[in-house]
Amino acid sequence: MTSVLPPLPLTATPRLAPGITVDDPLADAGQWIIARDGAPAVRVSEPVAVVARRFTGDRSIAEIAAALGDPWTADDVGLIARRLDGAGLLAADADTRGSRARRPRRRGRRLQYRPPLTLQWSVGDPSALFAALRPLTRAVAGAPGVVIGAAVVVAGVVATALGWSDIVAVLESPLPLSVIAWLGLAIVLTTIVHELGHGATLSAFGGSPRRIGVMLFYLAPAFFCDVTDGWRLSRRRQRVLVALAGPAVHLVCAAASIVASRFVVDDSLHAGLVLYALSCLAIAALNLLPFVQLDGYLALMSALDWPHLRRDAMTAAGHSFLGLLGGAARSTGAAGPRPESDGLHRAGRHRGLLIAYGILCRLFPVGLVGFVLYRYATSVAGLGTVPALCYLATLGLVAAVVFRALLRGAKALAASAPNPWRVAAAAVATSALIAAVLMIPVSSARTVGFVSEGGEVRLVASAGETLPEAGTPVALESSGILIQRRLGTAVVGDGKPQRGEIDLAALVPVTPSTLRADGVQVALSDVRSGALPRFGRARVDDGDARSLGAWLWRTFLDVPLAALGSEARA
Repeated sequence: MTSVLPPLPLTATPRLAPGITVDDPLADAGQWIIARDGAPAVRVSEPVAVVARRFTGDRSIAEIAAALGDPWTADDVGLIARRLDGAGLLAADADTRGSRARRPRRRGRRLQYRPPLTLQWSVGDPSALFAALRPLTRAVAGAPGVVIGAAVVVAGVVATALGWSDIVAVLESPLPLSVIAWLGLAIVLTTIVHELGHGATLSAFGGSPRRIGVMLFYLAPAFFCDVTDGWRLSRRRQRVLVALAGPAVHLVCAAASIVASRFVVDDSLHAGLVLYALSCLAIAALNLLPFVQLDGYLALMSALDWPHLRRDAMTAAGHSFLGLLGGAARSTGAAGPRPESDGLHRAGRHRGLLIAYGILCRLFPVGLVGFVLYRYATSVAGLGTVPALCYLATLGLVAAVVFRALLRGAKALAASAPNPWRVAAAAVATSALIAAVLMIPVSSARTVGFVSEGGEVRLVASAGETLPEAGTPVALESSGILIQRRLGTAVVGDGKPQRGEIDLAALVPVTPSTLRADGVQVALSDVRSGALPRFGRARVDDGDARSLGAWLWRTFLDVPLAALGSEARA
């Protein structure tokens, strides 16, 4: 959409804000960008870039227009200044007469918060490193490197098909703690190479990564390499390849690892290679999802040449929702004017798809954060007070972000002057829907552990959990890292539950170790099974009807609170 804001007065003396630069294209027919603190803020045309570079604060709009000459007019220059000011790219102390006040941004901040739940810490300027690696990168990214990589991937597919039974066996078994530690280290190192792959590919095309560092991305730890400089590349294909270089690293590593596992005889190393391959494959698949700002989104955005696709889609979805309430115009543009339309001229032709994509972009992060919180909540049992407190603090942070988002939504709704009857009806319908969802019955089964030794089988749980009553049926399962195999059945005995230390392997899928945890246990009777491993999982049906709301409350709050009193120690 084209802004209809009037140009600034001819006597105004616009000046770019601190940290704002106008960057040249990387090649002929490349893109001009205006960057903030080294990170591209907006893509602009060459005429806009030429004008923006003259916003130094020492000349008025009329003087700038006169210096540019025909065909520029003062109104043209004033309109560009107005749009840059609306985008927050002009200095707050510049004489723009009516521009909104803004706090100046501090340049070169290492720690940056990106709403809604991303915190980035930059470790330095990586441009020199990637410039030195450019010859090697161009060789790897050339035809020989692509052929070799494709051959490795094909070999990995063949190895997976031939060794599928071995892969399933690994997923059904617990892992030694040493393998888990090495696996975690390998995944971290591969993720670093993943990010270096982005930067190296951009460098091979003549660009330069602006920042590199670590971050919390929707509560999950990760690395990042800022390759937004790729918007200065002239070809969409190059920008897409920069985005896909990281997942390609994980895909090749997964294939190479699964091939190597076919030639390894050591069980622990074989299991580690298989799980490393599956982890790399899962990370690559997650990165290709286009609903959050991961590699898949960057590739889609680059392929469509739509720099703010996700933001525009979510804005379109929000405007559509407000329109249903009778108060907001059916606009697809993001709030506030921008120097360029950024592809919004296409929104009218694809409005339905844009709104659907925007809804998915709103919902997917909710599911992602919920999954991460679930993994955190189910992992703190038996690990002690500090992990439980860290989880509860994280839960509080998420609640604050959600409250802030709801508050902003309420303000936007109020500003749109909606139809009050429609708002009331929507509120009632939404409340009824939420209540109905929370009342959906879910399985009351929960998972604890069992210990089999000395001819006795005992049901065990972390300290703070309540064991089921006597006579409750129990399903005994293997303690697999991802897949559990049914081993037999039992019944909770009549004995009194006993507190004491238990091996951590009884609570999590690891092999026996020296790590101990506070727990509670009770003997099982009527055990019907074949040979049982020393430790395994036990699935218990408490017999009480439980709603989804009760399950959420217990999983995300009750169990972590109960874990405050437990400790894990060697």
